Formats: sequence, C-alpha cells, structure tokens
Amino acid sequence: MYKFSDVEQSDGVTSLIMSPLPIWTGYKAADPLKVLTRKNDVYIDIGSGNAKEAFEVLYGGFSIATLVLWGIYLFCVLLIEPQSGFINWNLMPVILFGWVLAFCMCSSYVIIAHIKHGKENMQTRFNRQRREVAWVDDKKQLHLVPWESFKAWVSSASTIGDSIAYRSSLFGMGPPAPDDPHGFLGVWRMPCGTELAGIMQWECIRSFMELGPDHIPDVDMTQRDATLHYKKRKKLRRQAEWGDWIKQVLADWFLGRFWAFKYAALKERLYSVEFSPEADEWSKPLPEEQWAKPSAELVELEKKWRQRYKRREKFFDMDRRIAEAKAEGRYYTPVNE
Repeated sequence: MYKFSDVEQSDGVTSLIMSPLPIWTGYKAADPLKVLTRKNDVYIDIGSGNAKEAFEVLYGGFSIATLVLWGIYLFCVLLIEPQSGFINWNLMPVILFGWVLAFCMCSSYVIIAHIKHGKENMQTRFNRQRREVAWVDDKKQLHLVPWESFKAWVSSASTIGDSIAYRSSLFGMGPPAPDDPHGFLGVWRMPCGTELAGIMQWECIRSFMELGPDHIPDVDMTQRDATLHYKKRKKLRRQAEWGDWIKQVLADWFLGRFWAFKYAALKERLYSVEFSPEADEWSKPLPEEQWAKPSAELVELEKKWRQRYKRREKFFDMDRRIAEAKAEGRYYTPVNE
C-alpha cells in the first residue's frame, strides 16, 4: 500500500503520494481550487468545483458576445447604411434566433460536461470528530472510510508538441479498495495548474482534520447562498453605498447570477452526501470525550517529518522524493510496464 512521500511513475505521469497517513506537508492550507462548499466544527464538504462560477463564466461570455454583436449591428446601420433606418426589423428574428441557438448549444455542452464531472466527483464529507470520510460512489452508495487510510496524491506530466511544451498537474484523492492495496473505490480528480496548488488544497483538508476549523479558510457563503447574496446587496443599498450597489447589480445582471445560483443549488443537491439518514446521523457532533484520536504510527511519522522540515527540507522536492523512493523501494510502476 502507498504511504506518504511514495512516488508512482506511469505513462509519463509522476504522482507524489500525500496519504495514506496524512502528514503535514509544510505548506499553507488554502482552497485554490474553490471546492470547499461547507465548513463547521464537525465536518467540511468538498464538492466538484464551483458550478456557480462556471455558469457565470458562460453567461458572462455570452453577455460580452451580445454587446459586441449589437455594437457591430448598430455600427453597420448608422454608418454604412443609415438610409435603412435605425433598426432593420426584418433581421431581428434571424439575429435573435441565431443568438438563442448558439447560447443553447454552448450552455448545453458546458452543463452536460459539468454534470458528468459532478457524477465522477461526488461531494465528499470529512468528519474530524470521527476521523472518517463519507464517500458516495457512482451507484449512490455511502461508504464511511477511515481518515488515515484515505488516499491523496498530486500528479504532474510534461507535454511536448511541435512548437510548445507545457506541464500540467492534477490533484486526486479517493478511498482505498478493500481487496486491492493499490486500487480505489472511486477517484476524485481536479486539475490544479501547479503541484503546489494541489498540495495546498490537500493541506486545507488535512489541517481541518488534524488541527480544526480555525486553521483553514472560511467558505464565503454569499457566493454560494442566494439569500445571503441578495441580503448583502440590500444592505449596500440601505447604507447608501451606491457605487458598490450599482456594481453589484450590474455584475448580477451581466453574469446571470440568478440562474447561476439555481444551477449550483441543483447540482449540489444531485451530488450531495445528504441523501441517506445514515449520513445525517454520522454528521452530528459528538461529545469531546468520544472523539477519535490519531494513531500512534501517524503521530510518530509526523514527528520525523517535522524534524526534516526544521532542517529546511521541503516535501515537494520531486527529484529528492524520487531518489529516496527508488533507494527505499517505494518507487512504483504498473506491473505491465
């Protein structure tokens, strides 16, 4: 079974293992992927990305396209063919139909892709008091997995083309398969841009589980709860902060936030762990004396890595990790390679 700082190499992809045995990586806890959807003293929820922002980007793109097309149309009417009148009403149905068709096609593609991604990345709940993870598989079955056995890694690969070369990274996690030391019940994946972004995202989860809710960022619920968002906007109006209020109104209109909130709420309901009574009962707070404790193995290994960090060694030093893993027999490649 993989453990902290192991390395796997497969098809040009190098994966650095961050768990089982979730040790401190030495990096700041952050939510760069914006997947933290809920936080309280008992648990956090990790979703499949920010569905609201994805919808806003789509809607904002079409808002810009609409303004540009109208600008071109008015330019042609007023400067090129002014004798035709201010608006050619015969062209209006064609323009409107073309815009609606393009919007429906693109939005359908994005939403279907996002829903497919959501099915693969079901909402995952981390309970720090029980030191367990609630995982929902693709058959909507709930699995309660021990926290210290939960797997996490950050992968990177270099792609070289005819005229360009770039490096891509992926943060992944998932519960272990009971009958396969290197297998999974399911996998949650998210492109993270750089390896450090994936490590900091994992550190956000790890810090909550090991240190508590005060050690990770808060969730801005005004960006996820429509009621709180519009209350914030009304507060700006009551306080006569007209500049900020006007900016908020224009942004809400331009980005289609009314529909963005609706879409995000629907997506979170579809892929939430809160579909079963077992998950509800499991999510309730426990008396402090009943809280689960870290294992002796985790505590001992954490001490060793903290000593290494004091010597200014960094966890993310891929060349060093690969060399160590090879020397200690912890460098894995698939059997068929």
